[in-house]
Amino acid sequence: MWLNRTTVLFLVICLNSIAQKTDISKCSGSVLVNGNISYSLNFLGNKKFDELNLFGYCNFPNISNNYIWLNFSPSSFGNLNIEFSNAPDSLMIFIFECKMPNPCEEIINKTANLIVCHYRRNKDANSQIKPMFVNQNSTYFIAFNTKKGSRSAVDFRLKFDKSTSTGEYLEDSLSLNLVSRYDKAIYSLHLVDEKTNKPVVSRIYISSTGDLDGAYKASDLRINNTKNLNANIRIDAEGYFSKDLLKHKIVGNISSHDTIRLVAITSGTIAKLDDINFIGGLSIISDESMPKLKRLKDFLALNPSISIEIQGHVNDEGKNSMSSQRLSKKRAQKIMLYLVQNGIKSERLKAIGFGNSKPLYENPTDDDQREANRRVEIKIN
Repeated sequence: MWLNRTTVLFLVICLNSIAQKTDISKCSGSVLVNGNISYSLNFLGNKKFDELNLFGYCNFPNISNNYIWLNFSPSSFGNLNIEFSNAPDSLMIFIFECKMPNPCEEIINKTANLIVCHYRRNKDANSQIKPMFVNQNSTYFIAFNTKKGSRSAVDFRLKFDKSTSTGEYLEDSLSLNLVSRYDKAIYSLHLVDEKTNKPVVSRIYISSTGDLDGAYKASDLRINNTKNLNANIRIDAEGYFSKDLLKHKIVGNISSHDTIRLVAITSGTIAKLDDINFIGGLSIISDESMPKLKRLKDFLALNPSISIEIQGHVNDEGKNSMSSQRLSKKRAQKIMLYLVQNGIKSERLKAIGFGNSKPLYENPTDDDQREANRRVEIKIN
């Protein structure tokens, strides 16, 4: 059966540009990007020519100094491609393989391995970059370049597929068969990518006071089950939003299965944190919120390259006041403090308070609508 009742830790997906806090037109300000996550970045509009002509690696004449620099460190061997959903008509792409502790210095000194030097035009059907094999022991620096003065946006995704050390495709799957009696009912759990339907290896935690209780790691789990259960199931996978299923019904007298579709993390996502509550009018986190805060901490620990902006909102009548903004920011800061105290680096976190400036319901008519306005959200950077 298809899963139809879930409690999802993260909701409300929308794509925005990631924050540009450094000079991304320079190698030293390169943006760390991850495989299979969508990004949107803007050129800064630099108006001069690059006198070094990207250090003379390619024969392109009169390259501008209008760059976007990225860096990518694969977690395994794999095949890498760049998919563009929006880009300027004139786009040059350079990809370097670096192994030194100082990759930008390696590029400047012309000791980096240039593996792509490509000129792309949107209207040219043959302008796509071919997939390239990448090494888990290297860091890859990617430079986009366009005409001087342009502030065009580039929407792209690094499509990364794991492979063997020789480049053969490796499916991210792990079957865990714990069935001991095939004449008894079997419960099967399948975890797949929402868009591709490919299996996703995940950490699975099941608590039900039944045969299924335990912690597992798999994309496909099979186990005997003899009881009707209301199970709590927690699922965590690197590169995906965590998912919680509370009081999920599992039958015990017949074999059954669930297919759970996991949503890949996308830069710019704004997501609501369910069940995070504060004492009325104060920035004190209620005790019942602790399990959800721990889930957020686990999510960040599993995805160490992701940073978030914690956004506080309050429900308050009238115009957005300074006191509303202060309270919402203090609440966001309390969540940030909890995360830092539990091992998450502070530079990955930012707290901001919106007061009552962004209500879900402009004129709430009941407690449910007021509670919806009184919320905490995070933005994935």
